[in-house]
Amino acid sequence: MRKKLFYLIPALLLSLPCVALQVMVDPGHGGIDSGTTHLGVQEKDLVLNVAEYLRRLLMDNPQFSVHMTRDRDQHVSLSERVKKAERAQSDLFISLHANSNPSARVQGTEFYFQNSLPPDEETLLLAEQENQQESASGVTGAANAVPSKKGDIRAILEDLHRQYRAQGSLKMSQLLARDWPKAAIKQAPFYVVSKTSMPSVLIEVGFLTHPEEAQKLKSVKYQQELAQKIYKAVTQYKEMMDNLEGQALQ
Repeated sequence: MRKKLFYLIPALLLSLPCVALQVMVDPGHGGIDSGTTHLGVQEKDLVLNVAEYLRRLLMDNPQFSVHMTRDRDQHVSLSERVKKAERAQSDLFISLHANSNPSARVQGTEFYFQNSLPPDEETLLLAEQENQQESASGVTGAANAVPSKKGDIRAILEDLHRQYRAQGSLKMSQLLARDWPKAAIKQAPFYVVSKTSMPSVLIEVGFLTHPEEAQKLKSVKYQQELAQKIYKAVTQYKEMMDNLEGQALQ
């Protein structure tokens, strides 16, 4: 029964294959929070550019309905980003960031999804740096807190939803990695991927502290290539969800 219920979850979320997948694109930082800044490039501007290119690609495809947590240089708290995703009843949450490292030799793309295993020290530090914005605002409490006493069916459904969310997030990360063969897929307690109730992934598009990679990231052409790769993974994710739904309906 548990297995059958798991396959019913995507059907309940998407209803029919023709229904558009609700995608929330989250350009990190913004406003007074510039994020990583190096060689004249600000993370908040870079990821907003990539997000806008991605938004245009998704808008041109009727299979998707796209929203953004910010569409200009403005401060949006981490909790508000999560609330926007929930209010939009998003099916997929994609957060865009750029990375940094004390060593100028470190480069590459990284994908992070919901933490369920103990993170290593480096990813824990990175998550802490990203989450500091929310800590400073005094926001506490878990978005997914549930009562301690639950009926068996409710407990099963909640457990299945957690499994669906984690597996969907992992699958989306794996789909992204197809076009980034050297990319790392990791788990870390980033606020936005931990608090959202839908499958979510945080993408570190590259290291601004790596000179060659920073030059590429500044390029409009490369930013468009990044958006195209993410768009390709989203379309593959939608196809996967439609196939799962077809199996569930059968």
